[in-house]
Amino acid sequence: MKILRQGIPFALSLLAASLSTMALAAPTSGAYATDKQNSWVQDRVGDRIGTVNMIMCIIGSMRGDAMVNQGAYVALIDQGKCQGRGDSGKSTSTSAGASNATNYMSAVILSTQASTNDPLIIRARLSDEGQTIYAYVRATAGKSTTNPNGVFSMYFCGAPDNTSHTCGFKGALKSDGTVLTFYQEEPSGGGGGGGGGGTSTTQLRLQSDPANDAGSGTISGSEGGGYDYLFAFDANHFLRKEGSNADVCFDRSIANGHSSTWRYGTYQGDGSRLEVSNPGFPVKYENGSDKYYGFWSFWGLWLPDTALAEIALGNGVLTRRVGSADVPLTPVQKGGKLWQLTRTTGQLDDYKNVSMMYHSRDAIGTTNGSTPAPSNAQYELQWDGTHLNATAYQTCDQNGCVPHALYAPVVMDAPTLSGSPYFVRSLSVFFPSGGGNGSIDVPASGAFLGSSTVSSRTRTVVDPAHADIDLHCVSNCPKTGTNLVSGATLNVSPYKDSGVWGPAASQYAYTYHQGMLNDGSADADASGSTKSGMGSQQWGLNSGSMVADADLNSVKCDSNGTPNSGGSFYCSALIDQATTIYQWETGPNAWNKFFGASGITIDPPKTLTLSAVHTSGNTGGLNNIKGASADNYNGNKVPLQFSGFGELQGIPGRCVSPETNLPVACGQSARWVPAFDMIDGTAVADSTPTTFYVKYLERELRLGKVNCNTVSSGLTLTTASGLVLPTLGEVDKNALDEVGVEGETGAVGQPVSTKPAVIDGIVQ
Repeated sequence: MKILRQGIPFALSLLAASLSTMALAAPTSGAYATDKQNSWVQDRVGDRIGTVNMIMCIIGSMRGDAMVNQGAYVALIDQGKCQGRGDSGKSTSTSAGASNATNYMSAVILSTQASTNDPLIIRARLSDEGQTIYAYVRATAGKSTTNPNGVFSMYFCGAPDNTSHTCGFKGALKSDGTVLTFYQEEPSGGGGGGGGGGTSTTQLRLQSDPANDAGSGTISGSEGGGYDYLFAFDANHFLRKEGSNADVCFDRSIANGHSSTWRYGTYQGDGSRLEVSNPGFPVKYENGSDKYYGFWSFWGLWLPDTALAEIALGNGVLTRRVGSADVPLTPVQKGGKLWQLTRTTGQLDDYKNVSMMYHSRDAIGTTNGSTPAPSNAQYELQWDGTHLNATAYQTCDQNGCVPHALYAPVVMDAPTLSGSPYFVRSLSVFFPSGGGNGSIDVPASGAFLGSSTVSSRTRTVVDPAHADIDLHCVSNCPKTGTNLVSGATLNVSPYKDSGVWGPAASQYAYTYHQGMLNDGSADADASGSTKSGMGSQQWGLNSGSMVADADLNSVKCDSNGTPNSGGSFYCSALIDQATTIYQWETGPNAWNKFFGASGITIDPPKTLTLSAVHTSGNTGGLNNIKGASADNYNGNKVPLQFSGFGELQGIPGRCVSPETNLPVACGQSARWVPAFDMIDGTAVADSTPTTFYVKYLERELRLGKVNCNTVSSGLTLTTASGLVLPTLGEVDKNALDEVGVEGETGAVGQPVSTKPAVIDGIVQ
C-alpha cells in the first residue's frame, strides 16, 4: 500500500468531486503549485453525524500521512475550524476576539508504517478540557475509484481525567471499500462522562456501488429526541428522507451546486507561502505532572482553562521552543486589554451587501409588522447600492446570540438619525466577517449615498508598560470595582452612562495605568466573572470609543449636535471620526485579557484588500470571485485579515437552510457560509501595494435541490431500508488500550520535540 496522502476522508466524501476553477495570473511554482486542496460534500445527513465529520477533520489536521516513521510528535488542532463551520451566530458576531481567537486541542501522535505494503497505523492522544481522547487508526488503502472511502478502521474513546482507564464515550468508523459503518455511544447529555442517566447512540451504514457511482445508506440517532434517515444516490442525483417526511432530492452535478471555501492559502509572486514576520507561537505549560500544549497569538494565550487558572496563581512553568531549547516565559497578565484603533476610510459602495452590526438604543422596525423589535440591541445593517437598510437584530443570553430577520427592512437616513433627539453624526459599526470596528458618517440631510464615508480601523494592543493615558468616554462607559462585577456576576447595567444617542452633558474620565482602566476609585475589571455570569455579554464587555486628553475638545458640541470645541456637550459621533480612538475590553475569556511577556512581539493581522469582480456573463477570466450571490459584491473593496498561512478572514457571509441548501434568513436553524469564493489565482494587495495570490485549501460543496418528480424512477430507498445498522460489537478494539495512558509502559511516548510539528494541518 502507498502512504495515505490526504489523511482519512470526510464522511460521505464519495459524493464529492473535483471542483474546477478559472485560472488567473497566478504563480506556477513553489508551495502554490504543490499545496494540497481538499473538498467535500456538505449535506444534512452529514450534519447528523457531525461527530464523524469532526473526527475526520481532526484526524486530517494531525497530518499522520506526512509524519510517517518520524517518531512521536505534537500537533495543535483548532477545534473551532472542525466544529464551528456553519454556525449562524457568526452572522452577527460583535467580538473581535471571539471572531478570531483560536481554540486549540493539543495531541501527541505516532504515525508508523513498516513498509509500503504494510498498514499505516496512527495512534493519537488528544488533550481536551477535563478529558483525554484516544484515537487509533489502521489504514490499508487510500481513496480510489474502487475504494471511494479508502480501507481503514478507526476507533476512538474519551476518558475523563479523573478516571483515565474508563471511556466516557467510544465508537468506531470503518470502511472496507464499499461499506462504511459508524457506531458511537456516549452518556446522554454529552461526551465527557457525565450525563442524564442514559446512553445516546449514533449508527450509520453506507453501501456503495463504485462501478455505477451509486449507493444507499441509513442513519439513526437518539440525540435530541431521535432521528432516522434513509438516503440513496446514483450518478446524477442524491435522495434522502427523514422519518415520515417527504423525500428531498438533489442534483449531483457540480455545475448546479454551490461551494463555500473555509480556508485559503496566501502566496507571494514566486509561489512561496506568505508568512507573518512575528507570528504567534506554540507554548508548553508544565505544572507538576500536568503538561499542556497551547498557542500564543495576537488575540491572546490559548491554553485549557484549568492551565490558565494555575498560571494566574503563579504556578507552573510556561516555555516556548527556541531552536532546540525550551525557553521559560514570564507572562504578564491583566484583567483586560486596551485597544488602540487607527482610522482608514473608504466608501459605502466598497461595502455593498456586507453585514455591519450597529448597537441601537432604540427599536428599529418590527418583528411581525406590529410588534417593535427590541431596544438596546445589535442590529444588522447592509448597503444594497441604493439604501442603507436595517435587516435584522440579535437576541443574546448565556447560551449565545441568535439572529432574527426584521419583518421588513428599515431604511436608515439622515432625517431619522441626525435630527432631535438623536443627533447621530456617525454610526459605530462592527464587521462580523473581518472582526473589525468602523463607523459610517451620517449625511447632513437626505439618504446615505454610495460615496458616504465608511471608516475601518486597524488594531494594536497598548502594552501595560506604556505611560499612563488619560481617556474620556461618552457612551458605553464601564462601571468599575464591585459596581461592575459582584459575586462573579456582571452588573445587569454595566455602564455608567444612560445610553443617550445624542449630545451628552457629561463625559467619564479614566486613566489607563499599568495595564488596567481605572476611574480613580477602582478598575474596570470583569475578568473575575464567570462566563455564565456575563449574561448577554458572555463574549466580553467592550467600552464605547474613547479619546485621549489631546482630542477631548474635538468631541465637544452644542446641544443640537453641532461640533463646537467650546461647547458644553459631548458627541460620541465625533469620537468615532477621530484618527485614533481607544476601546477597553474585559471579561473571563482568554481573548478579553492581556497576556504578554518581556521581549515578545506578535504582529497584528495584516490587512489585504480584494477588489472583487463578478459580472454574470463575463468570460476570459475577468471574474475573480464566484458563487450564487457573487454579483452582489462586484466592485467591492473587501478588507481581509491575514494572520498567518491558512488564516485569511473577512469574506462576508450569508445563510442557507441545512435541509434544502437554499438561501434563508440567518437564524438558529440556519447555516452561515461565506457569500462567495475567491477563484484560485485571485490577487490581493497590501497598502504598499504588494500583490499576493490565493488558492483554496478547504472547500465544501452543497448540492442543488431539485424536484423529486424529475429524478429517475430507478433511484429508490428500497435498498437503504433493508440495511442493518451497526451495533456496539463494531467497537471491537479499545482505543485507550491501543494508544496507552501517558507514562504507562507501552503507551505512545514523549514527543521527539516539544515544538509542535503540525499546527492546524500545516506541517511546520
